[in-house]
Amino acid sequence: MRIIEGIRTAVLELLSKFSTEEGEDGRFPLQLTGVMVAHGNRAGYNFSLFDVTEDEILLSVQMGSVIVYLGFEGEEELDEEEYPELVEALLRAVMPEVRALASAVEKSSLKGPEILYDRMSTEMREFVYDIIMRHLEGKSVYDQVEAA
Repeated sequence: MRIIEGIRTAVLELLSKFSTEEGEDGRFPLQLTGVMVAHGNRAGYNFSLFDVTEDEILLSVQMGSVIVYLGFEGEEELDEEEYPELVEALLRAVMPEVRALASAVEKSSLKGPEILYDRMSTEMREFVYDIIMRHLEGKSVYDQVEAA
């Protein structure tokens, strides 16, 4: 029960970051709309950014064998040129909570991908469900392109 409480606390802390965190204009430019966790095929430390729609992104952060997926929605179209600064700010903002969530998930009995928070749009949810299916099938979440 303590482990599940650790997962719950980490998710609530993540949510509170984006209800109170302030950006340059007094608000953080993104709203956290989804949190999902999954286990990777191998342990590692990595992050990736997925462009879902014009105003939605999915940030994945792998810590050890746990991958934390965070869905974000902006109030307006997100400019790809701003992604490096945006990802840096997001990682800086969420790392303590992502670390706590990954640690709690690693200690828990969660086996498969689990959506822990869902206020996602239909497009984001479809994208996340595709990632869930790829995890369940043991496939890479990254689209592979064959060389010509």
